[in-house]
Amino acid sequence: MKKKKVRTVAILTLDENLSEMEELAYSAGMNVVFEIIQRRRRPHPTSFVGKGKLQDIKETLDIRNIDILLINGVLKPSQHYLLENELKVECMDRIRLVLEIFDARASSREARLQVQRARLMYEIPLLREWVHKSKSGEHPGFLGGGAYEVDSYYELIRRQLARIESDLEKIENNRDLRRKRRTRVGFSTIALSGYTNAGKSSLLNLITSEKVLVEDKVFSTLSTTTSRIEGCNKQLLITDTIGFISNLPHFMIESFKSTLDEIFFADLVLLLIDSSDDEKTFTEKLITSLNILFPDIDITNIIIVLTKIDKVDDLINKKTIIQSYIPNATIIGVSSYTREGIDDLLEIIIDYFAYPIEMSFFLPHSSMAESLLSWLYDNTDIIVNRTPEGTKVNLHCRESDHSNIVRYITEAGGYPN
Repeated sequence: MKKKKVRTVAILTLDENLSEMEELAYSAGMNVVFEIIQRRRRPHPTSFVGKGKLQDIKETLDIRNIDILLINGVLKPSQHYLLENELKVECMDRIRLVLEIFDARASSREARLQVQRARLMYEIPLLREWVHKSKSGEHPGFLGGGAYEVDSYYELIRRQLARIESDLEKIENNRDLRRKRRTRVGFSTIALSGYTNAGKSSLLNLITSEKVLVEDKVFSTLSTTTSRIEGCNKQLLITDTIGFISNLPHFMIESFKSTLDEIFFADLVLLLIDSSDDEKTFTEKLITSLNILFPDIDITNIIIVLTKIDKVDDLINKKTIIQSYIPNATIIGVSSYTREGIDDLLEIIIDYFAYPIEMSFFLPHSSMAESLLSWLYDNTDIIVNRTPEGTKVNLHCRESDHSNIVRYITEAGGYPN
């Protein structure tokens, strides 16, 4: 198999904080060879960088060849068109870079459809600009791909979007049915959420039997994975979800709505935050996560999980930051590398789903009593004391199961203890 060529890129930025853009480039398999910083408070409305800097960049690219110029920001269609035509190199802004990573990582049918939808939504404004330039006598390219019949392509995009929307609606309806079925049979749901590369997949592997891919790259998880928590007699399902990232446009979040719904409909949300980040980055990631998770509602069913604590000496400052945004949050630190805090986290989860109804009763020996006990072991928190006459039982159960348990006790000849 022919080895894929590593693309050389330069990063153009107005912000000196390039760590996330560099990480995105690395995740996309690109090689960053140099960076261009233009210190501006806001992008130039026409060229993103200003006329003088644009000429400087053009001269630099004449000397240092690259495959792609990455823009650490979001380009307007007119800016994108101008940059590509002036610089004669493919220009890729932050959103398109994220889309490229999504495209490479999407494995399930749903994830592929979601990525296709987001990419088409991204391209529509660009096409409008190209249509405008075409009608004014110019000859725009298409993302560096040469001349296009833009009107025909625009119609094709609209038809593709309609088909994708229909397919995603069918998948979401099936997921909704599964979600209702789980609730009906007594399963409670937990969602792993957080900024991309916070350690969600590593934690899922530790507390379930899953072996999902773990990579030190952003967006290694695009599809949801649901599994039952190990070593717990409660019916608890935990789902790994797509990671967050700051400043994503609304259409990107909307494209992955069905995946994010696993978080919104969960009984409990574990919000994972990388504790090894510096204070500024840590705070930004916390705010981004909270804005996506809880834009308009109160924060109630959430546990904050500080990950990678094996790389941190002191968590007090990070906990203080969290409490300034969520005063009553439950916070726990864990390390998937050393397993520190994992057992404590599981205990907190189990306590959260503790059954509220307490019952004490006696069951005489019988086959019906043994069948009832077998069911109780699977569906309640139960303590039994076997005696020659029968079995003394103390348990905690779900409110929805209480009346059925009372009926079965009576049918088995039992009585309150």
